[in-house]
Amino acid sequence: MLVLLGLNQTLVLAFLPELSLLLGFSHSEKDLGFVALVLNVNLISYWFGVTFWGSKLSKLGLWRSTVLAISGFLLANLVFCLTLFVSESPSLLLVSASRLLLGLFSSAFIILAHSYLAIINNSNVGQLAKTSGSITIGRLLGPCFALLPLVGLWVLSAPVLFALIALIYCLVAKSGWPAETEQNKPLATPSSLPESLPFKYILLLAVFTTSLVSTVQYLILPLLIGFGYQGAQATQIYASLLLYLSVIIIVYQFVLLPLFARSQARLPAALIGSLLVGALLLSAPLSNWSFVLLALAVMAFAISGLPSWYSQQAYANNPSISFRAKRSAFLARAHTAGYLIGTAVASASLMLGIPLLTPIWVFSLAMVALVLVVNQHARFQPAPN
Repeated sequence: MLVLLGLNQTLVLAFLPELSLLLGFSHSEKDLGFVALVLNVNLISYWFGVTFWGSKLSKLGLWRSTVLAISGFLLANLVFCLTLFVSESPSLLLVSASRLLLGLFSSAFIILAHSYLAIINNSNVGQLAKTSGSITIGRLLGPCFALLPLVGLWVLSAPVLFALIALIYCLVAKSGWPAETEQNKPLATPSSLPESLPFKYILLLAVFTTSLVSTVQYLILPLLIGFGYQGAQATQIYASLLLYLSVIIIVYQFVLLPLFARSQARLPAALIGSLLVGALLLSAPLSNWSFVLLALAVMAFAISGLPSWYSQQAYANNPSISFRAKRSAFLARAHTAGYLIGTAVASASLMLGIPLLTPIWVFSLAMVALVLVVNQHARFQPAPN
């Protein structure tokens, strides 16, 4: 399910030039920007959708919510593909509507995954990292599918096939899901809980994390120009770097971070060190690719590990599944806000001639301070699940 979340977004963006022509637009920067805006309109419904799922999950139940979310995801992709392939003049309105519908239902996926981990009492850093890793795998598969020697745009129907398989599995394996009483039972009574961690610090950390991700992605582009790459060659190198980062993050999330689950007290120091060393390496004169790849790999450890760590802190000592679902919704909105802020800050920096290392250092230092605050408070609480 989480693989679908990452796959759907990157697969569509990989075909942006062809979709622009299919929808009656050109390859000009203005037209490509407009089509990209239409294809990303799902971020709007995603923003509102996480609030809906965060409040309704405990009432609908995990199985019903999962079936409803996957069914809606399947319907949205069906409308999208039929609009493109059935008509000779695809409707931009239907494409936009399908993307809005997609955001509404896909916003449930991460909340459902975290709620399931809470029900089976397995919400440590390692398991949370693997949920993020599943999304990263989907983001990696998107560009890979686009490179396959298949029938062009028909590859866009891949999410329909995978969603149908996931839906059939949910319907067939209903008996294997946790019972309704198990889903809704409290995990602790409010009176037994210590003072909860100020959630605003965790939300700020989530915003800064995705803001940093966006800014670092923009930093790569000037590096390519500085190395003398232009046009199609620059596009290929940029795509290769993004694939490299995806592979590195998958290794961190599935191999390295689960090891820290055995000794979680060391993780905050490792994350802080990765942030500072990564920022220092990016600040040094990047004269060759080996140094660039090393700098990105070091920074990627913090980027991949922080969401799992602060999500665990947000869910620690939670009184109910409903509580976790609502916090997961807030975190999802914070991540979306961070991507928007990071993109805006990076764009403004490029336009005003401000070095992108300036916001990178601001975000990194703010994140270090927040990690210290969150970790200090977490030390005085009982060990999380």
